[in-house]
Amino acid sequence: MPNLDGVTCPFCHRGKLSESVRLQKYDYHGQSTEIEQPGLYCSQCDEAILEAKHLKVSRKALQTFRANIDGLLAPSEIKEIRMKIGLNQKQAGELFGGGKNAFSRYEQGEVAPPKSVSLLLSIINKHPELKSEILSL
Repeated sequence: MPNLDGVTCPFCHRGKLSESVRLQKYDYHGQSTEIEQPGLYCSQCDEAILEAKHLKVSRKALQTFRANIDGLLAPSEIKEIRMKIGLNQKQAGELFGGGKNAFSRYEQGEVAPPKSVSLLLSIINKHPELKSEILSL
């Protein structure tokens, strides 16, 4: 995508787009949070263009917010537990399901893990003595 910084706003045709970070309110299941959202914002009408690179920055914070509400592990917690039990992402995906790239997507906040994966990782984290039994399956 071409650089749109300084381009006339396609919404109001008066302002100029400039890259900046603004607090964006997100609502999920009746709860709200504000997340810093980079994007191209209009100087006049406050409309925004959010490109993939902008959304990638806020994706993990948004997934963490949703995970807390849904009772799932946050992306950083998934990574921490996976590393604690000594698995790489591919091994974790093969053991817990989801395929070779599943844990990369969970840890980047691209998708939420299935509740069963989140629960099993939580159990292993709280009861490390079960690690060898689960890993031997």
